[in-house]
Amino acid sequence: MILLDKCPVCSGNSLDKLLDCNDFTTSKENFTIVSCGTCDFTFTNPRPLNENLGNYYKSDMYISHTNNSKGLFNWLYQTIRNYAVGTKVALLKSITKEGTHLDIGCGTGEFLNACKNAGYATKGIEPSELARTQAKNNYNLVVSDNTDLTQFSEEEFDSISMWHVLEHIPNLNKTISQFHKILKANGKIIIAVPNYKSWDASYYKEFWAAWDVPIHLWHFSKSTIEKIFENHEFSLRKTKPMIFDSFYVSLLSEEFKIGKKNFIKGFAIGLISNLIGVISKRGHSSTIYVFEKKN
Repeated sequence: MILLDKCPVCSGNSLDKLLDCNDFTTSKENFTIVSCGTCDFTFTNPRPLNENLGNYYKSDMYISHTNNSKGLFNWLYQTIRNYAVGTKVALLKSITKEGTHLDIGCGTGEFLNACKNAGYATKGIEPSELARTQAKNNYNLVVSDNTDLTQFSEEEFDSISMWHVLEHIPNLNKTISQFHKILKANGKIIIAVPNYKSWDASYYKEFWAAWDVPIHLWHFSKSTIEKIFENHEFSLRKTKPMIFDSFYVSLLSEEFKIGKKNFIKGFAIGLISNLIGVISKRGHSSTIYVFEKKN
């Protein structure tokens, strides 16, 4: 196990336990989440060794690496994902009209293929062999299994995206520093991550599915993700809520809490969380952040 004794954002050593929660999808092990008493950054601590993290992804519930649409839940997920691809491309086009785009954790390639069809020169990274094979076979995409960003040239990309990937990255500061090197001047990076300050997180507590320990190593709020990117010479340019995520997360959380799916209650909690996210400063269950490289 890896035990951090300092906060990776501010180097503070006052780490307070926030809660304990289980890995509901694979190991059923219990993990602790801590928050920094200085800057409020929150993370799983201790966590498995990096070489052992792959064992915690071996679950049928991890459907983002497949195109499985069997069953109502999987069908809903895939249907919403197909709709979301269009909104993600529209967001990318609103911040950079053209150029070279890197999608890290590109999964089965739907978003990256849509970027290619929109005129971007694309590259992808996907460590899952199953997902990577589908991306290549279905869309003829350039996708690497190598997650080391030093494989790319300095200022190679106009834009980078990570859709629910940053929370999985072991070397957080090193990775964000490499983003700065491989992005061109005024390059943009799109980051989508869960927001543990959301109302559905406070409602479900240790059953909140987006804790997703131990594969979610870091747990972000707007203030903490902005702070860590500022540390690496990025400025926040735009935020956008991921409305559908609150429903997906609440459906999973309900299953973790009571042992079975409850579509009506999961939908209701997701709706309430979205409404509170609109009228308060808590934000939504997941948020998209657009950062720009400072020069």
